Amino acid sequence: SQTGRTGEERCMDVIRKLNYIFNSKQKIELFWLFIIICIGSGLELLAVSVILPIIDGIMDPEAMLEQQIYIRIYSFFHMASIKPLIMLLLVSMIAIYFLKNIFLIYMYNRQYRFIFENQRKLADRMVQCYMSQPYIFHVSKSTAELLRNINEDSGNFFGALQAGIKLLTELMVCAALGVFLLIKDKTITISVVFLLGIMMCLSLKVYKKYLLKMGERNRYYEMSLNKWVQQAFGGIKEVKILNKEQFFYNKYDEAYRGHAKSEYTYHTLLMMPKPIIESLCICGLLGAIAIKFWWRGADITYFVPVLSVFAVAAFRLLPSFNRITEYLGTIMYYKAAITSIFEDLKEVDSKVQEHHESGVKTGKEKTVEGIAFRDKIEIRDLSFRYAGSDKYVLRHLDLCIARKSSIAFIGQSGAGKTTLADIIMGLLQPSEGGAYVDGADIFDNLEGWHRIIGYIPQNIYLMDDTIRNNIAFGVDEGEINEEMLSYAVEQAQLAQMIRELPSGLDTQIGEMGVRLSGGQRQRIGIARALYHNPEILVLDEATSALDNDTEKAVMDAIESLHGKMTLIIIAHRLSTIKDCDLVYEIGDGKAVQVKE
Repeated sequence: SQTGRTGEERCMDVIRKLNYIFNSKQKIELFWLFIIICIGSGLELLAVSVILPIIDGIMDPEAMLEQQIYIRIYSFFHMASIKPLIMLLLVSMIAIYFLKNIFLIYMYNRQYRFIFENQRKLADRMVQCYMSQPYIFHVSKSTAELLRNINEDSGNFFGALQAGIKLLTELMVCAALGVFLLIKDKTITISVVFLLGIMMCLSLKVYKKYLLKMGERNRYYEMSLNKWVQQAFGGIKEVKILNKEQFFYNKYDEAYRGHAKSEYTYHTLLMMPKPIIESLCICGLLGAIAIKFWWRGADITYFVPVLSVFAVAAFRLLPSFNRITEYLGTIMYYKAAITSIFEDLKEVDSKVQEHHESGVKTGKEKTVEGIAFRDKIEIRDLSFRYAGSDKYVLRHLDLCIARKSSIAFIGQSGAGKTTLADIIMGLLQPSEGGAYVDGADIFDNLEGWHRIIGYIPQNIYLMDDTIRNNIAFGVDEGEINEEMLSYAVEQAQLAQMIRELPSGLDTQIGEMGVRLSGGQRQRIGIARALYHNPEILVLDEATSALDNDTEKAVMDAIESLHGKMTLIIIAHRLSTIKDCDLVYEIGDGKAVQVKE
């Protein structure tokens, strides 16, 4: 039927996505976990199956010696009476249960270790994939979305996988116990299984579309929670000044209400089949007994051992059936997370492949040799437009930057000054043409190119850490070069400020440097750019947000670098570029020289 084909297609779709997400080692681990689960299921069956002989022996000891296996055990141990045989079976049952539970502890340990270790690996893989993507990738993605994908989606993905493994465990146990019970009494077993099967199918048919829809909606709310927290605390100064605390609180609360509603509806739907399944199981069991007793006239003594076995099996089976419906619901609820992770990794891998085919080296393929900058940077017939846009920001642009010269880009906002600088720095790849250093394409060795570039933006990103770690940025504290650090501090004219601080370079500056003035933050940005002793320094509106006095102090630090390195300055204020060797006005996609 179409429904059957659709269900099979969905199942194969999930398997295909899991196959893509997992590597060979993880698939092997998953296979061994399946084998361990099978052994655990066998032990579960064995633990239930030993109960009936014990009960039979207690009720009718002499009847035991009519069975061949007990006669052999009786003769092998030279037993004088039936009591030692019953005691042996009791001790064996204790040993089986003891060994079974030890093995189950081992099984669950392997299961949880697989889940959470691989959850860590998946989150690491996603962070690594996102971090290795070109700058243009991050321009099109929100941080809130990436945070959700890394933190929530990776957890939800393995929540679904954990549910899948547990579902497999419960199915194996139910199948094994079902076969055992079928041998003992076909009527009772078929009645109970038939009713339970119908109930499970109806539950899944009714709940499936709701769970899938709620899972997708919950992902949206998870992203919204991240977004509103980031925006509220990221702009806390403006929030306070404009008295907008209530606005951001309301937005966060609105997102959390949606998230909470999805969660409690999801958990309620998972729990709803439980009382119905229990009722059906008891009704099926007692109904089957009534039929056998009333119409077929079965002996009441027949039911005592059978009911004992079914009571023990039901004690194990009922929670299993409840958990099966719960795990199936969990898989449906988190299916959106599986799809999202698959699509993200697929997109990232396709971008890596595109860059590989176009000659851009990324990840482990990056060339680590530095670039020897001896002569000039050339922009040749360069055109650029953003993905999805027909409008060119830059069009057939040519210019040349001599080594140790200082040039400025001026022009209206949106003219393409920062875009041009981003291309020169290798953050954006040209749509046509190229950027070359001493005749070599910078995109052939991006890492080497980045090693000789320093960058000072208008808004300096500062970590919630010490001044030392913010200047060295991304260097482990034990590996910081104190000589280079001192050089950067002196060149950025930070030395006096640091001397006045009680903790000096180890002063904590707060998130985004909230404990510093604008000028101090810019100087730390300059020191960071100079720490690696770059040959090229790019300043993108680095002083436009400062007052005149602070700007002059910062520019004094920058002017001392003229002639020592190549300076590329983007600015609006003429005072900022008065000492530049060349000035280019960027507009209409061109670069026109206005000063030499």
